[in-house]
Amino acid sequence: MALVASAVAREAGPPPAPAHAHRVPLGLMLVEQGCLTGEQLRDALHGQRRAADEAAARPRLGEWLIAHGLLSEMELTRTLAAQWSCPVISLDGFRAGETASAMPPFLAEACGVLPLRLVEGRLLYLAFAGRVDRSLCYAVERMTGLRVTAGLVPDAEFAAVRRRYREVAAPRVRCLEAASSEALARSAAKLIEREKPADARLARIHEYYWLRLWRRAPGSALLPAAGNVEDILCTVGHRFGESG
Repeated sequence: MALVASAVAREAGPPPAPAHAHRVPLGLMLVEQGCLTGEQLRDALHGQRRAADEAAARPRLGEWLIAHGLLSEMELTRTLAAQWSCPVISLDGFRAGETASAMPPFLAEACGVLPLRLVEGRLLYLAFAGRVDRSLCYAVERMTGLRVTAGLVPDAEFAAVRRRYREVAAPRVRCLEAASSEALARSAAKLIEREKPADARLARIHEYYWLRLWRRAPGSALLPAAGNVEDILCTVGHRFGESG
């Protein structure tokens, strides 16, 4: 119980500071890279505001520019990658069955990511659409023992490949809702005591706690077989689907 309580307390603390906390606004980057003129940016921002007045939601700047023929999806992706200090990566070589156990599908959906490919058994590529979730990258590194490289892909390509990912068998997932960190520690400790896994690890991604249990000891930095692990997704103080 003490070890589990210590792990929950560690994860409940403030997350580590992001490596790139400051990002130049997208519009300014598009002008700096020659994708837009200053006048086009001003017109686009006015168009965004008009669209927001006419609809319930304000469109994202990139979406507005693409819809009005002022920007290609690849130009947007390259600029976003520069904004997030990450590469644009190719979806070539995606084999969903080899990476399905990298994370629970729920987290992949929530964070807009695909576990893309494993290189030389040590490096895992994660493909994001629109933005990179550093919290998820950090959690996957800790959970798997792999180095993670994150990059962006165009939205349309991401959506097409995600359909294939959803069809692949992933590790079993259970959900656990707790009223407090202390209650989570007690429930997790009881679960571990009952299941008696060969190994157990805990990581936090935003409002979710990800507990992974291994039926057999994990290998040396390789992704486990889907049948060798079980994932428990936990929340504290709210139910799944509610905002944190």
